[in-house]
Amino acid sequence: MIPREWIPTRTTRTHLAFLALPVALFATFYVYPIISSVYLSMHSWDGFSPDMRWVGLQNYKTLLAQPRFFNAVLNNIAWVAFMLIVPTGIGLMLAAILDRGIRGESVYRIIFFLPFTIPAVAVAAIWRWMYEPTNGLITTVLDLAGLGWAAQNWLGDPAVVNASLMGAVAWWTTGFAFLVFFAGLRNIPTECIEAARIEGATSWQIFWKVSFPLLWPSTIIVLGMSAIDAMRLFDIVWAMTQGGPAYSSEVLATQMYDLAFGRFEMGRASAVSVYLLLIAAVVIMPYILYMSSRVQDSEAE
Repeated sequence: MIPREWIPTRTTRTHLAFLALPVALFATFYVYPIISSVYLSMHSWDGFSPDMRWVGLQNYKTLLAQPRFFNAVLNNIAWVAFMLIVPTGIGLMLAAILDRGIRGESVYRIIFFLPFTIPAVAVAAIWRWMYEPTNGLITTVLDLAGLGWAAQNWLGDPAVVNASLMGAVAWWTTGFAFLVFFAGLRNIPTECIEAARIEGATSWQIFWKVSFPLLWPSTIIVLGMSAIDAMRLFDIVWAMTQGGPAYSSEVLATQMYDLAFGRFEMGRASAVSVYLLLIAAVVIMPYILYMSSRVQDSEAE
């Protein structure tokens, strides 16, 4: 006979009933795809044949022997560094400037945030036109300014293609960082700012010593999302260059797509996805844990 204390109470049964659907959805759309990808990565399969050939860890070994794979990894790391520094820094600067209460604040907020609302494919189309090497906007402006010598084959030169892509992404994503930081600045108690002013602090000292330390929750959101977006970057790179020229702008997500739907190497593409998951976990999780502990320490103070 089951002991009475082992029988769930009505409250516990209610909690379990409400948790059942989220757990089922999480297992179906998150856990199962990961397990399925790991399983598929150990096979050789073209996506159509009814039979899959077991190859063990061969797909992982093959990727590690390819310079193309390491180039994609390095590009992803460069994108993480870029996303953590440039859009975040520009967004923080714009938020700090607008928080000073300048005239036309609502108009500037719309202007700064509007690019982030544009779909990635539309952003890619806009910037492909701007980067067109003969009649594009950037080349035309440089010619009119007498700087035609500075014009480049922006998306066709391996030496500048990644910088060109990063310029487009900075324009596109800075609005998110701006909005989060601006909301964080507006939520800072005015008493803290006024007390610093009474003490004779300058505007820079108020921002650096008072406002910025209180922006830790906003900073965690912006940097965490930026790192995640950098690791799963795909759409704008694929729409603008498809990883070219000569794989110079390729990232892991575009390589995975090319292997799966361009070369029909589903096993190797799944191995890339597993590597991407592991790299993202190694890069992002320690940062999130560290920043979370910083927030807890600041709240305790």
